[in-house]
Amino acid sequence: MKSLFTILLVFLIHTNGHAQNRFQTYPEQEQFNVMAEYLTRGSGQWRGENPRFNPQNPRSPKAFGLWFERTMYNLLSIKIVAYRQDTTVISSQGIFAWNPQKKQYMHVTADRGGGYAEGVTEFPNDSTFISTMKVYRPNGKVLDHKDENFVVNENEHRNTSFNKDEQGNWVENSNWIWKRETLD
Repeated sequence: MKSLFTILLVFLIHTNGHAQNRFQTYPEQEQFNVMAEYLTRGSGQWRGENPRFNPQNPRSPKAFGLWFERTMYNLLSIKIVAYRQDTTVISSQGIFAWNPQKKQYMHVTADRGGGYAEGVTEFPNDSTFISTMKVYRPNGKVLDHKDENFVVNENEHRNTSFNKDEQGNWVENSNWIWKRETLD
């Protein structure tokens, strides 16, 4: 009986030590948690009006949406939707997920046009996240892309997108203001 108790005690100490190491968190994960909670709060849906909207073109989106969902601790999913005049279409879908070997958040996205993007998302603080990605187009083109996102207030964040030019400099591509959509 004494030996069974000793084995059980050693097992509990050993597994408890592994559990603590296995679930060790890093500052990036803590900042990700704050940002993921912010993005998924309420409806988890955000809307940005399209400054290039063309009412003469029925395929031209009036606005775009970012739909966030968090189904697991280390995963945040995103759908980017286009709000057209008479319908809503998913234009791309992706995830942010923790890579335990690299100790980084990876960002992967596939789009409606057959494109694919992958890169790293950093959370330098609890109100900023920056994704730096390679975008692979079906025609063979590869682009460097970066999105910088900043919390403005409880229900608004802004985004600035950049692409690299031939000299390797980041050039601003677009600016968006995203407003949280309320649940009806």
